[in-house]
Amino acid sequence: MYNSPHIALLSAVQPNDTRHNATLRFQRHPTDNVHTDPRLEQLIVYRALLQHLLQQRAHYSHERDLELQRLERFRCEGVNQRRLQVQEQVVKKAQGMLPGIVFKLRNEVDKLKRFIDMDKEQELRQLDTALYDHCVDLLNNCQSTLENPH
Repeated sequence: MYNSPHIALLSAVQPNDTRHNATLRFQRHPTDNVHTDPRLEQLIVYRALLQHLLQQRAHYSHERDLELQRLERFRCEGVNQRRLQVQEQVVKKAQGMLPGIVFKLRNEVDKLKRFIDMDKEQELRQLDTALYDHCVDLLNNCQSTLENPH
């Protein structure tokens, strides 16, 4: 029904309702009504999504490494077999998260690459140079991350 969660949130609050003053901070500024190019909004979405996926990949890679170290420590300490099995399952779970994240990352990298390649006249760069350059750098970073499996 509503296109923006901010508008939906504001419409749920009655004007005289003082209990929900915190929700009023989402109110749009009058200058926000300036229409931006939808391509710039799409770049912002790609940037946020790729940054999030990179963070997830780094987190689960780090988590996997920590759990592997813990498993090796348990083996050296001679922990009972049941505890080793549980730790092996923890390692498998952390490892199991990575293929899905890498798959999503590859798809989004391909989408952003196609999106940028469609812009032959460099109109996007002219609209917002900093955003465009950041997205290109992020794209290169993602591609190098995907080429390096660890």
